[in-house]
Amino acid sequence: MKQIDIRLKPKETDFLRSLVGKKIESLKHDPFFFTNASSQVVQFDSEAGTFFLYSFTEPLDYFGKIEDVSVWTIETEKYEFVDKKQMLTDPIQEKVNSIMLVQENQRLYQGNELSFDIWLTRGIIIDFGTHQYSFEKAIWFSEDIYIKKGYDLFNGFTSTKRFVDSDWSAGFRAECTRELEILM
Repeated sequence: MKQIDIRLKPKETDFLRSLVGKKIESLKHDPFFFTNASSQVVQFDSEAGTFFLYSFTEPLDYFGKIEDVSVWTIETEKYEFVDKKQMLTDPIQEKVNSIMLVQENQRLYQGNELSFDIWLTRGIIIDFGTHQYSFEKAIWFSEDIYIKKGYDLFNGFTSTKRFVDSDWSAGFRAECTRELEILM
């Protein structure tokens, strides 16, 4: 069995946890044209400082093949390409009530034997009490970060059926579950 873990690292999770109770002043993202997505980066300005959600592809073993897989990181370092982007600023000016990580477990079985057990951070939901912002990695190979604002956003994430119902070879069966990790 092959195990792969591309969830946010403990250091990144601890950083996000430290934002609870602090004000996020604004977020910056690409202009929305056809979808509400920002390519490779979302910038957050908070009273704790500026930080970035990055989404870059890396060649990884993805169910037995080396594929470019999107991996998220939370960093305080600003990469040079960020200043070259035409990003829009969304003012927020609200304190973080909680942060939720949408952790997804993808399992692929050959017959009854577990072949792959993959964990990934599917998304981040920031709860401000009266509304939420969500950031989702909707497609495993895409560097796009999908952004939504509203209520009960966990229920609006891409369905796990998309993974389960993929075109698997004969004899293979997929399962997919999600856990909501609440950072307080």
